[in-house]
Parts: sequence; C-alpha cells; structure tokens
Amino acid sequence: MNAAQLAAEAAARGDRAGEAYWLHVEKVVNEAPPLSPEQVARLRVLIWSDPVPRSTAA
Repeated sequence: MNAAQLAAEAAARGDRAGEAYWLHVEKVVNEAPPLSPEQVARLRVLIWSDPVPRSTAA
C-alpha cells in the first residue's frame, strides 16, 4: 500500500487530516533524491526476511 492509497482511504472515511498527512508524505517521498547503490544494499540487508518461516516454540 502506498501513500496515495492511504490518502484515498482517509478521504473516503472523511478524515481530512489523515488525507493531508498522507498526501504530504507522498510529496516528500517524491521529492527525495534517489538512493545510492550503497544505501540500497544496506536496506536490502535490513529488510531481508527468511523465505522459510522458523518456529520459535520449544
């Protein structure tokens, strides 16, 4: 789900503050410079998930 979708959902609920917030988030993200290759690599490590869920139950 992206900021535009969240803004549309907020507008559908009549939540003008929520809509304004998500539209602002979308604007800030769109104005941000692109990530460097090093930043992309670091984020990939941080958000990597195990494709096989492991149980933590004993």
